[in-house]
Amino acid sequence: MSANLRVGLAGLGRMGRPMAANLAAAGLLAGVYNRTAGRADGFAAEYGVDPFSTAAALADAVDVFVTMLADDAASADVYLGETGFVEATTPSSVALEMSTVSVPHVKDLAGRLALAGSRLLDAPVSGSIAMATDGTLTLMVGGDAETLERVRPVLDALGARVFHVGPVGTGAVMKLAVNTVVYGLNGALSEGLVLAERAGIERDRAYEVFASSAVAAPFVHYRRALFERPGEGPVGITMTLAAKDLELILELAEVAAHAMPQAELNLDVLRRAIADGFGEDDVTAVAQMLRRASEVTADVPASDG
Repeated sequence: MSANLRVGLAGLGRMGRPMAANLAAAGLLAGVYNRTAGRADGFAAEYGVDPFSTAAALADAVDVFVTMLADDAASADVYLGETGFVEATTPSSVALEMSTVSVPHVKDLAGRLALAGSRLLDAPVSGSIAMATDGTLTLMVGGDAETLERVRPVLDALGARVFHVGPVGTGAVMKLAVNTVVYGLNGALSEGLVLAERAGIERDRAYEVFASSAVAAPFVHYRRALFERPGEGPVGITMTLAAKDLELILELAEVAAHAMPQAELNLDVLRRAIADGFGEDDVTAVAQMLRRASEVTADVPASDG
């Protein structure tokens, strides 16, 4: 494949839409598919590409099929449904599964595609919506090295760094390993920020210190606006999807016989936040849940016992 390859993308959500826009800007995008058809129609009209009514129709028209979807179920529908990608795959075509999905799911897809002579790379991404827009995501790729090189123009249009981490499935493993650190940092940052507030330091001042300290990972910077002004910015990843990720992380840990007490605690915190009504809020709203809990605790009279 060359830089003239034809690419299709399925999944025009928070991350998928800016990724598709970058593929269009690079002259690679031939068409898009979205299970909510209106999104595909609107995007196609804006960027001058073709909208497709089924994943199979899109797959039949392209060399590389990129998916950025919510979970295993959505991915299975696009790949394995009655009008899915696998139905129309041809020898030499390549699928790039860039969603955060389970390792068994990725390996199952790869096996099914191999029967038709096509290849799958699991290539999930790390980064924010802004980084997806700028084309500066980090990509973690599992699969055949030769296939990776064939589709490198696609990867380079989407990310600033591409890591080949091993065979099919290792991209998904690496993404889950990264995400468990992200959610641990999110929880710790939420706790520390609310602690500083409760002890009398203004929120913006406390966050300025975090952003200038030893804990100032990229996550601290690109989630800053949401931590400082909850609810005023676009949602990056919802509590519900984050909980899904942590469930996948703990499933993988069980298979690997690896204890992950912090991940278990982080999942418990997210489940509490979801139960408190924060399910569709950004994960940074853990801090809001903690503020609410602190206010309730402050109103409870001290025990005489």
